[in-house]
Amino acid sequence: MVAQKKRLKLTLRPDAVSPRFWPYLRSRTRHLLLWGGRDSTKSDFVALKLLLDCLELPYFKCVLVRRYLNTVGPSQVATLETVAKRWGLHHLFKWGVSPLGIWCRDNGNSFVPFGMDDMDKIKSLSNPTHAWYEEANQADGKKADVISTSLRSSVPGSYLQEIYTFNPDHSGDYTTFWLYQKFFDKTGHPHELTFSGQLAVDVSGQLVQVPYEVVHSTYHNNPWCPPERAATYEAYGTLDPLTGEMADEYRYHVWCLGQWATKRTGNEFYHKFQEKQVVKPTPYLPGLNIVQSWDANSLPYCAMFCAQTEPQPGGGILLRVFQEYAIKPPNSGIESTGQQFLKDRKARQWDGSAVYLTGDASLRNNKIGEQRGESVFKDVRAALAGFTDTDGQKIAGCLNAGSGDFWLKKNPGVDRRRNFVNALFEGKIPKCSIQVDPDCVLLINDWKMVQKAIDGKLKKRVYDAELDAWYEPIAHFSDIGDYYICTVLKAEYEAYRDGK
Repeated sequence: MVAQKKRLKLTLRPDAVSPRFWPYLRSRTRHLLLWGGRDSTKSDFVALKLLLDCLELPYFKCVLVRRYLNTVGPSQVATLETVAKRWGLHHLFKWGVSPLGIWCRDNGNSFVPFGMDDMDKIKSLSNPTHAWYEEANQADGKKADVISTSLRSSVPGSYLQEIYTFNPDHSGDYTTFWLYQKFFDKTGHPHELTFSGQLAVDVSGQLVQVPYEVVHSTYHNNPWCPPERAATYEAYGTLDPLTGEMADEYRYHVWCLGQWATKRTGNEFYHKFQEKQVVKPTPYLPGLNIVQSWDANSLPYCAMFCAQTEPQPGGGILLRVFQEYAIKPPNSGIESTGQQFLKDRKARQWDGSAVYLTGDASLRNNKIGEQRGESVFKDVRAALAGFTDTDGQKIAGCLNAGSGDFWLKKNPGVDRRRNFVNALFEGKIPKCSIQVDPDCVLLINDWKMVQKAIDGKLKKRVYDAELDAWYEPIAHFSDIGDYYICTVLKAEYEAYRDGK
């Protein structure tokens, strides 16, 4: 008589995991990114999901990936074992110490530890189906590609999946980090938290769509987070009553809010910028004039934002930046930016406001304009003059005879305008203040990230292999921010410059 295997039956209630992650428990998406703040139970959720796959799938081999092999045991293996014990699954697995590994006693499926510090060992991994990149913010992109291309299986019922768990804690400029570039920036979601889509991959002239899901979470999504731990995270955002600065701005953004951020170096160009004071919901105000500030680059985008000046009680002025535009190649440029604004103006009912322009003074005489070889300033005016869209619908222009009168004729000196903008952030320009909508992410990031150089702003250049071009990745929005502030507060700037 042939012995029959006992069939294991597991009942899993929705409250077994955070409600944030329950919808993804059975996700078979090729790329699953779980990111955000600390204490959101990301790793515990992944451990349970993978343990269930290991028990249920006909074939499963998961590579447990970290930057260094000697950290896999205390992190991923320890988390898997803790979760297995919590749910009464521990006895169903063999837990190896030397060699380190995990094997399902029933079907032979396994977890294999792997460190990016010894990539040669990837050659010895036969047909892995899954990869879990823990602390993916520390992972090397090229090495991750090697692991990704090693996943394969021909067993019916199995599937391939890569799971990335991380806090957005990245040294340097996160906008150039491969993970941000691949899944956030180049997919058209640079400012979003949770989203999904398809990575388009060209295979012999045919586009293959590879699905991905990105899921954001913080301690707020953890029903079991102790109040004292939550208080610790929130305390990082406490403002000093004397300086107005956060207790620890970087940790507040990364650990508490779970958002991409850049560490302070002490060399920030806008060292008085405090996000918690300046960044607030800033809707368009009907009837108030709109001031646009422009830059003329096409790489990485043509930068433009829209702002309004709101009178305050007692004769004060509030500068309000409510919308930014940063259309990237292949559609970048002055014309496409202007036309997008005109579409938004019609759709969002901004047409009750007059539009005025400012920007880099050199663009008044620059002869590299997009149309007719004229100045960039004239290109901007042409882009806002109205057009007929692809549906044959006429979109009205927005300019009047005086729209260009405020465009700078001479740029303020870099150091002087920096000091003036910092004084505005610090509240030292009488009766003047500024606020920016949270969706103006590129402007906010510039104010946080741009560094000082000997002769002004430090503008690093990077190379885009696909476009075969060098460009400056940041500081474009901070430039037009300077131009806008010095235009609208012209009298205040001149008084500050002259020491009055």
